[in-house]
Amino acid sequence: MYFLKFTYWVVYKAFYIFFKKKQQVKFGENLLNALQLKHQGNFDERTFKKIIFGYSIQIPAIYDAFVGLYNRKSSKQECTNLLHYFICSSVFDNFFDRAELSDSEIYAITFDSQNFTPKSFEQRIGLAAHHYTLSKVKEKEEYLSILKRAFDAQAASRKQFDKSITNEEIEWITKEKGGCALQLCCYYLEIQNSIQEKKTWYALGEVIQFTNDLYDIYRDIQNGLETIPNRLGNIINFKTYFINLIDNLKNEIANIPIKSNKKLPLKISLMGIAAFGIIAIEQLEKIADKKGNLPNLKTVSRKLLIVDMEKPKMLLKWVKVTYNLSKH
Repeated sequence: MYFLKFTYWVVYKAFYIFFKKKQQVKFGENLLNALQLKHQGNFDERTFKKIIFGYSIQIPAIYDAFVGLYNRKSSKQECTNLLHYFICSSVFDNFFDRAELSDSEIYAITFDSQNFTPKSFEQRIGLAAHHYTLSKVKEKEEYLSILKRAFDAQAASRKQFDKSITNEEIEWITKEKGGCALQLCCYYLEIQNSIQEKKTWYALGEVIQFTNDLYDIYRDIQNGLETIPNRLGNIINFKTYFINLIDNLKNEIANIPIKSNKKLPLKISLMGIAAFGIIAIEQLEKIADKKGNLPNLKTVSRKLLIVDMEKPKMLLKWVKVTYNLSKH
């Protein structure tokens, strides 16, 4: 019985995401072009694509999974809110990563924006998008508290270029950076999120951030960035740790005060996201010894560290892993 339900939802969701993503790309590009014209400038190509990709995949894969609990799809206003969030997150990432602004200046544009004078297009549009999202948030104090935690984690992540950083520090940065960044998104929905829903968003963000680090191992090593995945000594221990993160996500879903049968599509959708992390871990298992000990990842070729999800066999594997994660 579960197999039939799972098959229906996975097939439906795959086609839904494919077609809805194309619609959202068009909507996002049109709105982004209008905002560029309004603020008299243009994003560089990489930033433009980053905004559109993140926005267009999150609407069908995550937003619609959550609002599906209320028997609907994301509204145009919710989509517009989320696009402004991705403008904020992308340009603020640039401020940090490209050292375009100091931490104190980034703090000022975020939390004392009335007294900040933008000096570039990205600062102008980032500030405008930030003001826009603030105007749409209902629980503003709570939202700003999470935004402050996200800022602190992002600022602390600079230490990840220091080889003396401890695993405990990296773990905190990874969880807070991913959890808070994704949890912010639930405040742009036109619903009153329960505490359990907010916790689910945070738990999903943790899983996504560790998954991103797994897929970025080779690049992060080349850039000198210290992450938990590229410091791994034993893959068995990390797999247990990652599965515990997934179990925590499942528990938060189970605690959402809505009937279980209505939560099944949400659970399948979120386990589909978590499955990508399991697949990356299982690829690392191939280069480990029988006890799970990994070689120095700095000596491993790019080919062995990169996960190519476009291969048909990998897509079939994703379905299998998603099924196993969502069934239990």
